Amino acid sequence: MKLRTARRIVQISTFGLLFLTPILNRNGITFITGSLYSLAIGPVWITDPLSGLQAALISLRPDGVLLLSMALPIVISLLFGRVFCGWVCPQNTLSEIYDYLSRKIRIKRVVIRPPSSAPRYIVLSISLAAAVTLGYPIANLISAPGIISVQIAKFMYEWVFGSDLLLIALILGLELFAVRRLWCNYICPVGGLLGLLRTARTMRIVMRPDPQNPCTGCLACSDACSLGLDPTAQKISSLCHNCGDCIAACAKGADGKSLLSFGFKK
Repeated sequence: MKLRTARRIVQISTFGLLFLTPILNRNGITFITGSLYSLAIGPVWITDPLSGLQAALISLRPDGVLLLSMALPIVISLLFGRVFCGWVCPQNTLSEIYDYLSRKIRIKRVVIRPPSSAPRYIVLSISLAAAVTLGYPIANLISAPGIISVQIAKFMYEWVFGSDLLLIALILGLELFAVRRLWCNYICPVGGLLGLLRTARTMRIVMRPDPQNPCTGCLACSDACSLGLDPTAQKISSLCHNCGDCIAACAKGADGKSLLSFGFKK
């Protein structure tokens, strides 16, 4: 199965699961419950690391069950980078669709190259500081994936949407008409935290040497990146979603394979 097809299946399946879960819960099937803030699959609880970190900072007495529920997404991020953002996050999926539409109808937007992680880290720091000061998980109010999952459940239960969805509409409107990939590149506190969860061996995009057919600098990989990144550049792992679109777009090497691939070493 091609990488891009596999990712689309995961993205569509995620939305399908968000719609299906409240329907099943309403009919007494509770194997999967919760939202993207905190999700239970059978006996296993999975908590968004940002939500869990806020709870721990507010209480100052970290609960063992809470910390354990954060372990799986943290381990996944340490091993595979921001794959949640690129493969699962519903906000990223919507933003990719709106980015495609904006380019298709040729809307002139502000494109900031290269994107920077600094603004997201500032938002993350302010959110955590506010959570400690106010004793409330402030970042949850602007956690786009959590909001989308909760609002879908609300719609499936009550056939109405809450005002929280206005944030999602604002994000998509700004990304469609003003700044390309504004949320993921510069604001999202969830992505900011996940971008910090990496080591020297976390999976990233790497370019393999091919003496017979070296990189020509055609930038097909960069054009394929909806985040506006240059996959051939260094130090982009905190921004990269590891979606693999650049791998699929790369000009082929002499052996017929992409010059780009996923790797676990620099």
